[in-house]
Amino acid sequence: MSRTSATRLEADAAASRDKALRIAAGITGMVGSLALTIALVTSPERFGLSSSSALFERVRETGRGGEAFIVTWFLVAMPLSGLLQTPVAWLRRLRIRAGWVLLASQWLITVLLAAAAWSVEGLFPAADSPGKSDGLFGAALLVVLGTPLFAVCSGSVFPRESGADGLTVAERIRAQLAGTAVLVCGFGGACAGLLCGMSFGFPAAGAPAMFLPGGLLWGFCAGITLGTLISAALQRAPESRHATLTVAASFARLATALLAACLCTAQLGWFLPTGIMVPVGLVVPYLLLWLAGRYERLGHWVEWRTVEVPKGAFT
Repeated sequence: MSRTSATRLEADAAASRDKALRIAAGITGMVGSLALTIALVTSPERFGLSSSSALFERVRETGRGGEAFIVTWFLVAMPLSGLLQTPVAWLRRLRIRAGWVLLASQWLITVLLAAAAWSVEGLFPAADSPGKSDGLFGAALLVVLGTPLFAVCSGSVFPRESGADGLTVAERIRAQLAGTAVLVCGFGGACAGLLCGMSFGFPAAGAPAMFLPGGLLWGFCAGITLGTLISAALQRAPESRHATLTVAASFARLATALLAACLCTAQLGWFLPTGIMVPVGLVVPYLLLWLAGRYERLGHWVEWRTVEVPKGAFT
């Protein structure tokens, strides 16, 4: 084995150890913040807070205690994980200042997303609604807010000056913010699509065609379109921006085709009962994708792509 190859293997092994240490610190921060959040919720007096404050009372009145716990836990987990990862970053000569700028950005994104979620939480079905459950709102918070938390706890917020991918610190920061935007918008769009399907009433028996998997698929693709547009805006190279916009256009066409197929299928609910609409709604989106593979003109609109985040976003 040549000296160059041996040096490269040693560098890769060191990078793997660094990553493992940062992930371990991030997981420790998540577990520690969970215990801290439980103590904050159960015994706020220990932290100088009143258990009958206006904020606590409002949460109790809305019946969203579980969702408020998730948001609080995530907001506490991010800075705590960052504190535990900082010594590792310092020992490994990572960019600490840039890491905390990126961590603060992810924390602010989480705050803004939580505020936006709370402003629309009334659209989600309440637990006491006939035949409804509020689990979708909690699931939406977990998957949407979980993306910034993943970025922080995975240790990817503390960048190297340069890595095997050749990205600079500024490029790595933009890549992570772009990747966060893509995943957050995609998960948020999927939840929005499910919510639209759950609330569909024209006709009511056609709702299964708009819920699963149709609502999940078209909402996810629409969200990825928005996230990809944000990703394109964060890129400086014209050729990269053009390629990203092409991907966004492809996802937009796919989302439109899936939504149109679901809406047309849902109209069968005027004639067919809900029991029959359930299997019909399950088959139609996959049938559309199958037909797109056989007919070139339809394939222009229905082109299935894998979701890709920018290079170096979470490494």
